[in-house]
Amino acid sequence: MWNDVESILALFESLHLALSTGSVKDLSKSYDNYLSADVLQAGIKAGRYFRGYLRVNKHNASEEAFVTSSKASLKDVGDIFISGMVDRNRAIHGDEVVVELLPENLWKSRCLKLVDNTYDSKVSDDNGEEHHASSLVLPTGKVVGVLERCWRNYVATLPEEDDSSSTSKNKERILAVPYDYRIPKIRIATKQADDIRNKRIVVRIDNWEKDSQYPNGHLVQSLGEIGDLETEVQSLLIEHDVFFREFAQNLLNELPTCTAENPWTLDPDQISKRRDLRDSHLIFSIDPKGCEDVDDALSVRKLPDGKLELGVHIADVTHFVQELSVVDLEARSRSTSVYLPDRRYDMLPHALSGNLCSLLGNVDRYAVSVLWELDSKCKVQNVWYGRTIIKSKYKLCYEAAQDILYGSTVENMLADIPELQGLDECELNMRFQEMKDSLSKLYHIANVIRRDRLGAGGLELNSINMKFEIDRNLPSAVTDVKSAKELAIHKTVAECMIFANHWVAKKINDVYPSQAVLRRHPNPREADLVELQKLAESKGFTLNVHSNKELAASLEKAVDIHDPSVNQIFRILATQTMNQATYCCTGCYSFPELYHYGLGLDRYTHFTSPIRRYADILVSRPSQIKCIYCS
Repeated sequence: MWNDVESILALFESLHLALSTGSVKDLSKSYDNYLSADVLQAGIKAGRYFRGYLRVNKHNASEEAFVTSSKASLKDVGDIFISGMVDRNRAIHGDEVVVELLPENLWKSRCLKLVDNTYDSKVSDDNGEEHHASSLVLPTGKVVGVLERCWRNYVATLPEEDDSSSTSKNKERILAVPYDYRIPKIRIATKQADDIRNKRIVVRIDNWEKDSQYPNGHLVQSLGEIGDLETEVQSLLIEHDVFFREFAQNLLNELPTCTAENPWTLDPDQISKRRDLRDSHLIFSIDPKGCEDVDDALSVRKLPDGKLELGVHIADVTHFVQELSVVDLEARSRSTSVYLPDRRYDMLPHALSGNLCSLLGNVDRYAVSVLWELDSKCKVQNVWYGRTIIKSKYKLCYEAAQDILYGSTVENMLADIPELQGLDECELNMRFQEMKDSLSKLYHIANVIRRDRLGAGGLELNSINMKFEIDRNLPSAVTDVKSAKELAIHKTVAECMIFANHWVAKKINDVYPSQAVLRRHPNPREADLVELQKLAESKGFTLNVHSNKELAASLEKAVDIHDPSVNQIFRILATQTMNQATYCCTGCYSFPELYHYGLGLDRYTHFTSPIRRYADILVSRPSQIKCIYCS
């Protein structure tokens, strides 16, 4: 982690200063003491107190925070509102806290006024200021204890030298301003202030005493100049608690050998155990340009009885990542691959993620496949789950698949599809038409499945995806920022993956009713939906928010023929009202609680991206789904 001894010495000096300079008492009225652990636990058990995680509103960080409690008595009223720093009582965003509800006559409303988000944690009881409050009064409480601190490394900067509010009389003490608005200023002791003033630094909180306006902390390290590309990338990784290192040699030693002199080949024992789809199915993948970690591939074919068969084929990562192996433990600690505009940090070593596990074109690969027999209305008549051997015939990019679907000729597409190059004219035309027919069938099936899902309550919500154009030869590196264009084929592929995740979720839940790993999406907070409803009414639209199906139907009608962006804005705002989807074990929830509100599905899981997401490896483990496979 440390490049030289100087970094260690600097950290030692920072810790020594933090311990030796003492505390700063700068409040006329101190915060309340926390209640003892015994009192907190007794109060939680008796229903007087509620436990949950503190979420600070980044748009009004010093005034608004919320705690979501799992208590049944609060399910109808939603979050507990924590108004101001006094009632927050030194709790930090992410802390697990214990909250006491205030009497109803002290409940408050959220502030609708835009504020300057310069986090100032001054303790004040002044309620005379005009807050432009919402008319909706929320259950309001105060923090009476902290069960677990969520303190981590924070990226911060020092204020300008003339900012007297952030510099104490002792020049060794200075307030660092965190990158994350939700975190208060952190008082650190350092003799390096002049050297790090225009740099991104990393600080950590040590304590927050009840008579101190700000928490005390120490300097961990300096990252580099503000605006430098590598400095900003490291800042983003630290802020999102992402840490990557080179894969260790003992981990690499576990991987199968795959060199030009000794190439990897299929295991005869695996061939005998798996269903071989290499000759019977036209399988292809559709991914972004330049994609190396191909998790999934698709197939469509007409069966002898006239039915259609849809296939989703997922890389069998668990064949190479054995449970509790070094590779498995490292993947578990990383949890996911992280993608940045100009680089990525893999969950698995490249030998697996970009080669042996990846469903590349024209190579034999192990897969986990789900095959559905569909009638003329695309209704499922039968489904097969199993471990397979596949050979993807084509590795298509989204743009090429879209062009083929929309009528581009073989001559125009030849440069984008290497697998078709070098064929004689007759075979070229035959294979191109075969691929075009498969894409057309896939597009039709996905549209029908999607229509049925949305009709049952699935929401079509909007978020803006940005695309960065990078030129590393330029000082700024970023040459342009655009909104990424969504193609019809994007929705086609996404719907097939949703379909596979849904059916695998149903199966593992049926086989393991108490142990299946699913992904649930709770209903939105009622207060947020009401605010969305009021906003729509101000523009002359009526949104019915009683269920996801009614909300979806209302959003379809909320169209301004003179301004197409209005509907998109409503959908973006509806997205912001949603709760975070979470992983869960089926034994911990009743069946209705497993519902995925956004997708409108009774059960859902993550199965289709095991190269880049560890949850999918868990779902694909033989121990999780060994009973669902048949031959």
